[in-house]
Amino acid sequence: MDAVDVPDPALRGEVLNEPDGPVLRFERIVPAGPAAVWEAVTSRDGTAAWSFPLEFEPRAGGSVLFDSGEMGTISGTVVAWDPGALLEYEWGGPEGRWHVRFVIEPAGDSDGSVITFEHLSPDPHHPDYAAGWHWHLDRLEQYLAGDTPAQVPQDEHFEELQRLYSGAEG
Repeated sequence: MDAVDVPDPALRGEVLNEPDGPVLRFERIVPAGPAAVWEAVTSRDGTAAWSFPLEFEPRAGGSVLFDSGEMGTISGTVVAWDPGALLEYEWGGPEGRWHVRFVIEPAGDSDGSVITFEHLSPDPHHPDYAAGWHWHLDRLEQYLAGDTPAQVPQDEHFEELQRLYSGAEG
């Protein structure tokens, strides 16, 4: 197995009990400044490179549209929009309300950034949700490092992450 396919347990998300309910949280240090991270998480081309193409109406209360391929277009609402620092959006589905937050901060003495990603969903303990966001954040980190993540719905790395979060042995 390629080294990129072996999940780094240090990058593992954790579920925290917050006033609004359990939240799946990840923290990543990435090799790009806040402006580049902002572009990657808010532009259609940027989001398409590591996740689904998203289109934002750039303001709190604006709309967000996901082009999720086989599942069609999903619409949601921008909750917070602070360029280079904070993006929050939410959408509803058959399972309930989903809410994501990206907090972007300069990474101390480096040229990089710290991304704190939070996901409030109907079941943040579900191993597929944790594996999915971990996988997407790995792809975001690759993209911000100048690599081109493969355009696949899932791969061996995702399967390893599912095992990591479900506690199963590989």
